[in-house]
Amino acid sequence: MKPTESSIFSRNTQFQPTVCVIAGDDAAPEVVHPTVEVLRSLAPAIHFAEALSGREAQARYGEMFPAVTKAAIDAADCTLFGASGGPSRPILWYLRWGKETFVNIRPERWYPGYSSPMLHPERIDYVIVRDNLEGTYPPREGDISELSSLASSTSWWQSPPVGKQGAYAVRVSTDEQLQRIAVAACQLALQRQSAGYLGRVTLGAKYSILPRTDGRFRSIVAETVRTYPTLSYQEFLIDDLARRMIALPETLDVVVLSNEHGDILADAASGSIGGLGLSPSACYGASYAYFEPVHGSAPDIAGKGIINPTATLLTGAMMLTYLGYIREGQRLELAVAAVYREGVVLPHDQGGRASTNEFVQAVKQRL
Repeated sequence: MKPTESSIFSRNTQFQPTVCVIAGDDAAPEVVHPTVEVLRSLAPAIHFAEALSGREAQARYGEMFPAVTKAAIDAADCTLFGASGGPSRPILWYLRWGKETFVNIRPERWYPGYSSPMLHPERIDYVIVRDNLEGTYPPREGDISELSSLASSTSWWQSPPVGKQGAYAVRVSTDEQLQRIAVAACQLALQRQSAGYLGRVTLGAKYSILPRTDGRFRSIVAETVRTYPTLSYQEFLIDDLARRMIALPETLDVVVLSNEHGDILADAASGSIGGLGLSPSACYGASYAYFEPVHGSAPDIAGKGIINPTATLLTGAMMLTYLGYIREGQRLELAVAAVYREGVVLPHDQGGRASTNEFVQAVKQRL
C-alpha cells in the first residue's frame, strides 16, 4: 500500500467497538448466534448489539425494517448480518446502498477436508473483488417501448426493437466507483503479496462487446495497477476467466469483477471449493462495513440444526481483522481449518453428520 493511503479493510478501534448483529431469516440465526458466542470468547472487548429484522421485527414493531434497527446499524462500527430470505432484504439494501459499502470481498480458499468436486482443489486460493453498488444492481428496468428514443440514436447499432414487446435493464458504471474498486483490489493484492502471494490483479469483463462499460472498467483497472510497481496485471474476457477459474485457479490471486459478473462467478468459485456453506464474505465502504456469509437463508433446512456454520465463522474472522483483532481472526481461521483437517466432526453438506452446534463446539475446543 502506498504510504499516503489508508485501507478500507481495517479500522483502528481505540475504544470498545460495537457490532450490530442482525440474525436474518430462516436458518441464518442458527449459525449467527453460536458464531457470536465464539467471537465474544475471542474478543471480550467487543460489544454485540442485537437488532431485529424481518418477521420478528414485523411482529414486535409492525414493520420488517424498523427505525430502531436502522439506529442500531448507524450507531455500530459494523454489522454482522445473517442472510435474507426476503423479509430482511430492505435491511440488506440499506447496508449496501444506504451505507455505501462499495466493494464486496469474497475469499475462495480450499482447506483439506472440504468436499470439493475438483481433482486438485489445493490449487484454489484467491480472492474476488466485486463492485457492490453499480452495474445492473439495484434493478433499473422498464418496458421496451421506453427505448424508442434511444433506439433511433446513432449509438444504437442494432435494429431498434420497434413494435416488439419486452423489457430492458440499465447498466450503470461511474468512473468514481470503478476507480474505488480498482484501488481496493490493489490494496488487497499488496496485503496478500506481503503474505507470500503473487501480488497479481486479474480483471474479468466483456470488454470486447461492451466497450463503454466493461471497456472503461478495463482501462481504469489497468491504469490503476500500473501505479503500484510491485504488482502484476492480467485481463481476460469474462467467459475465458470462468474457464480459468476451473482449469488454472493457481494463476489467480486478486480477481476484479463487476457487480453481476462477481455475483455469478463468486458462487461458482464457492462450488469449486465445496459449496456456499464454506464461503465468507464482507462488504466495505469508506466509513462502514458489514459482514455476511453468502449461502442465503436456507429455508429448506430451517429448524433442523444442520446448516453449515463455516461461512459465518470465517466471515466473523474477517470482521475481527477489520476491527483490529488480527491475531484473533487468524486463530479462528486456523481452528476451523484444524477441524476440517481432522475430518471427524464435519457438517452434513461436507459429508459428515455433525449438527451446527457440534461443529461450532469442535471449533471452540481447538481455540
